[in-house]
Amino acid sequence: MRLLLDTQILIWWLLDNPRLGQPTRALMASHPCLVSVASVWEVAIKHRLGRLPIDPVTFRDQCLAAGASLLVIRDAHVIETGQLPAIHEDPFDRLLIAQARLEGLMAVSADAHWPAYDLHLHRA
Repeated sequence: MRLLLDTQILIWWLLDNPRLGQPTRALMASHPCLVSVASVWEVAIKHRLGRLPIDPVTFRDQCLAAGASLLVIRDAHVIETGQLPAIHEDPFDRLLIAQARLEGLMAVSADAHWPAYDLHLHRA
């Protein structure tokens, strides 16, 4: 089983934040982890706005160095976002949810909205 990590989870992982609990850390240590290009894009925007201290290149490189692989954005992922129910309006989260659904991945997120979607989810 491959894991698609939400951007927040990735940041917690890279910063060794205690909010990322031991069960989630153990799951991530025992399964291949993916970082979506959408997360790199989200970090780029939030960094430019001054909301994140980490820049997108460092974020991407640290994710890869920690053992994650990049998941590209395909047209089918983008199209799937339009098929999702209007539960969550965050475009990055919607894209990650679409990717997890279409690629058969387990999503890992602490976001309260994600359980309302039809996807394989580990709540962090």
